[in-house]
This record gives sequence, structure tokens and C-alpha cells, in this order.
Amino acid sequence: MNKRIKTLLLTIAFSFTIFQFKVNAATSLNTPRINIDSNKEWTVKFNNTLNASTVNSSNITVVDEDNNNIPVSVTLGKDETTVFVSPKVSGYDPGENYYLIVGKGVKSALNQELTSPVKLKFTIGNKYSDGTSYSDLPNIVSNKFKYQPLLSSQKQGFILSSTGGQDVQYRIFVTANNPSDKEDFQDMTGGYISSKNGEITCNKTLSAGTEGQKYKAIIYIKRAGTEGAHRDINTDYDNYFVDYFRCVDKLDVQDSSYYKDYDISLLDIADTQLKTAPVFVETNAFNNSASSNQIKYYLDPDNFLDGYGKYQFLKLNYSDGITADSLNTFLQDKGIFKDCGQTFIDAAKDNNISVSYLVSHAMLETGNGTSILANGGTKDSNGNYIYGKPVYNFFGIGAVDSDPNGAGTKKAYDEGWFTIKDGIEGGASWIASKYINNPTYKQDTVYKMRWNPDKPGEHEYATDISWAYKQISNIMNGIESLSSSGETLNFEIPRYK
Repeated sequence: MNKRIKTLLLTIAFSFTIFQFKVNAATSLNTPRINIDSNKEWTVKFNNTLNASTVNSSNITVVDEDNNNIPVSVTLGKDETTVFVSPKVSGYDPGENYYLIVGKGVKSALNQELTSPVKLKFTIGNKYSDGTSYSDLPNIVSNKFKYQPLLSSQKQGFILSSTGGQDVQYRIFVTANNPSDKEDFQDMTGGYISSKNGEITCNKTLSAGTEGQKYKAIIYIKRAGTEGAHRDINTDYDNYFVDYFRCVDKLDVQDSSYYKDYDISLLDIADTQLKTAPVFVETNAFNNSASSNQIKYYLDPDNFLDGYGKYQFLKLNYSDGITADSLNTFLQDKGIFKDCGQTFIDAAKDNNISVSYLVSHAMLETGNGTSILANGGTKDSNGNYIYGKPVYNFFGIGAVDSDPNGAGTKKAYDEGWFTIKDGIEGGASWIASKYINNPTYKQDTVYKMRWNPDKPGEHEYATDISWAYKQISNIMNGIESLSSSGETLNFEIPRYK
């Protein structure tokens, strides 16, 4: 056996480690690691001093299930036998599988190498994060945005509270936060700077896009005059904080009659919501727990006071104006809903529900008429409907996250929704009686259906924190495209104390 090759060995630390205060815990590389924190920093320990030139992101990599390289930071420890693999900017994606690979290119100071590459599989837990919490280092406790929403002519201000006293500095990067898009972070402070009276002001303006743009902000903190204990591809840092804000071109809701005051604070509602374990459906995962700052972003009405966002607050009661012909034109390419225009109008009128809303809700829940629940429900292994006949659930009623198709099919069967007409009329009646026209809850906007500001955490239609916002596109499409100029539009916007 080649003794030269055999002599370079490694272990990988499973416990969270901090550069200056490392605790090493060896693990078996043959055992996949599950429920890993999204901010996990791996520690790779070798038995010999390393050749520093071989410790880099080419020889030590992290890849996803599709073998795509994940941009991590690889740094050599002060003892030159330890390597730290820091996570990508703002952490790994919840619920996803990754592989940490230590290649043969890593060599000792005497040019010894590994017998073969070493691979460790790890799975991130189903939970989004608002940042790191490395102990004994300065940390950001809270952030408040100076402008909410931000106008495209303004430079955002961050009002920060942190540990570490006055001897800390901040650096801020932002990226347009769009599902499935590559994150392209901009440096908004031009390096680390000190706060002025607890505030950091960006040195750039941002684009509002076409319908308002959501931004993710990464606020880094470190001790002034000291290199940060950790690093990602943006910068070194001691800890970082993740927050979200929206940029728009102009505000479009200024009529005071549109507002309703509530004797509760936004933070109190957010804390209550967090206890209900809501999810954030950003891509295709339906079970990733939302973070506190993600909840606050979608909960805060001030983020959505522009001409697009305001439709979360549209009153959902029936109004004349949409014709069957115009609606059928809209539904022509919407799968099972083709030629169902009059059925939607009759169901909306009978149940005092906005036609635009009723149609938009059905489009969102069924993928424009193509989902399993919209096309007869679930089938058994032989291709037969599980209840012996097709059933139709167009509004996701009873479709719990753990088994949406199975539970949604059962709900439709129990309710007797055996025809397309049954599904539309029955679903409309259920939504009207349970939410929009319910005498107790009166949840007559999609915002109130999701958040129920009168009784936060109770009787809420969806677990996805972005559900109300996702309704907007189809509601607007209905209003703008269905010859509905006669529809009267009224709004009700919560204003918290």
C-alpha cells in the first residue's frame, strides 16, 4: 500500500463551530446528516498541516442534488489543519439536499493527498432563517425600515438594534427576491460603516420593477477594526440578519376612508402568527416554516400601498359588471373551466362574492384548471376514482398541507360536489358562509381571509404567508380583462397601532 497517500486523513465537525472558539466533533462520513440548520458552517479537520494553496473552493465544494455548485466560502484555520466551509449568502435553502465534497486536490504541506474524494450528504431542515446567532459575537437584535414601502426615488434606511455596544460596524447587501431567480446581491453601503444614531442609510436607489419589487436584505455586523469570524462570498462577518422590504414607483392608496384601525400592534400579530407555524411557499415546497421577518413582510399592509399590492385589500362582495361572454373568453384556455362563465357569475351573485375574486381563487388553487382536484380528484393504482366517481374541489377547501389531493378529494365527496357546477357553486357557498359573509368573522378581503386581524391566528384560510399576495394577479386580470368597467371597487386596509 502507498503509505504516502494513506497518511492524510480528515474528519468533519457536525457541531456548529465558531472560528475562534472551535469545538470539534468527528462524525462518520458514511451517514447522511438530516435537519441541518440553514446557516450550518462545516469544520473539516485534517491530521496534518495543509498546503494553503490547495485549500480553495475548487478543491472543497458543496453541490446540490443536480450537481450544481453552491457558492460557499472555504477558509483555512489558524492552526492550518482545519478548514471552514461557510454557507452560501443568507444560508442554504430549507428542505434541500446538499453534498460537501473534499477533493483529492487538497494536500498536506508535504504534498500528501487523500486516497479518494470524500463526500458528505446533508439535508437542511424545513425552516427559513432570519440570520445567524453565533454566541459571544455582536448580533443584530432587530431592524426597522425607514421607508415602507420604499419609493424608487428613495435610499432605504435601516434602523438597527444590536449587541456589542457602539464598537460595531455594518455592511448591507440586497437582492431582488424572486422565486427561482439567481440571487444577485448589490453592496448598498460600499463596505463596512458605522451607524449614525442607530441608522444605516444605503448609498443607492433601487428599481421597483413593473408591479413593485420585493427585496431581500442581508445586514452584516462585525466588531470594528477586526476581521469577521465568518465569511461568505460577499464579505467577512460576525453575524448577519435577513430582512425584506418592497420598492414601488408610487403610492396609490391615500383615501382615508379605506383604512380601518385595529387596537393591536403589527409585532403582536406577527408573534401570534409565528406560533401557528405558517409556511412560505416560495417555489415547489409546501412545508417550509416561515421565518419571523418573512411573516412581517407579508403581514404589514404598509408594504402594499401601491396600485398592485392594494388588491389584497379589495372588498370581495358582489358587484355587477362582468358578462358571461367576457368571462368565457377569459376561461377559453383554462382547462376544465372552459365555457363556465355563467356558472361562475350565478354562483358569485347567489353568494354575494366578487366574480373577479371567485374566478381568481379558482385559477390559483387549480393551476388554471389543470390540477388533480379540478379534474375528478385522486385515483387508485388502477386509475379508478377512489370514491367511484369524479368529484370537484376548485378552491382547495380541506386540502391540508400533509395530503392536499387526498384530503381535498374527500372534502369534495363529503360535500357532494360531483359535477363542475357543483364544485363552483358549492365552493362559492362554502367560502361565502365560512369567510366573506360569515357574521362572526366577516373576512371580506383576501388579506383578512389570510391574516384575520380581528382574531389573529384563528380561522385563517391558508397556511402560506404569501397566499393573499398571490391572489392579486388573477384578481387584477379579472378586473382589467373581463369588461368589468361597471364593477365598483372598494378597499379596506388595516392600520395597526
